[in-house]
Amino acid sequence: MIRNSVFFFAALGLFAIAGFWPSYLSRVHQEGNLHVHLHGAAMALWGVMLITQAYLIRTDYRTLHHLIGKFSYVLAPVLVLATLSLMHFRLREAGNAPPAELLYFLYVQFSLLLQFVICYGLAMINRHTPSVHAGYMVCTALTVVDPIFARLLFNYLHVVPPLLQIITYAFIDLILLWLIVWGRRQPRPVKLFPVVLLIFAATQIPTFFITNTEAWRAIALGYGALPIP
Repeated sequence: MIRNSVFFFAALGLFAIAGFWPSYLSRVHQEGNLHVHLHGAAMALWGVMLITQAYLIRTDYRTLHHLIGKFSYVLAPVLVLATLSLMHFRLREAGNAPPAELLYFLYVQFSLLLQFVICYGLAMINRHTPSVHAGYMVCTALTVVDPIFARLLFNYLHVVPPLLQIITYAFIDLILLWLIVWGRRQPRPVKLFPVVLLIFAATQIPTFFITNTEAWRAIALGYGALPIP
């Protein structure tokens, strides 16, 4: 499966184009906010890198794979900072009365970012163990499944939260359950996916009860007040 992950990444890229076409890609020339463009560019580059890296492994170009992999040491922090900066901009725009929708979206973004940081960090820690490294890199792609399919569900089927999030989270967790089964059937079992499922579930569940609390509102306002450019 790991050697075939290039097809999963490529399909995810096509779904991303369809999901973001109505709200961003079709009107990218009209979007004047630099934060949005930086975030979009970083996410697009990450997707291209995953496809390229998976293809290089599949075709046994391992030297080039390792060389391009070093680019992630720069791209991953840029992606994280671009996302944090965009969320800060949205909060700053909202002022002292951020709407419930923004607070909800803020938590979803932060939780996905946390998942990404953990998976990428574990991938780099295990970079000398190919099967484990590759498994965690696959899981970094799972962190973009929610924003992609959420937009597909909203833009084309008009599904809204919380049902939207239930569907996207369930889809992600089903993929992880399938990966758990796949990992156990390998000659050398891949044991990382149960841990990833626990991490994802632990960050997904609060979505449905924390975003309406005063504590989360206070955290959001505090973050929005930080002197971030």
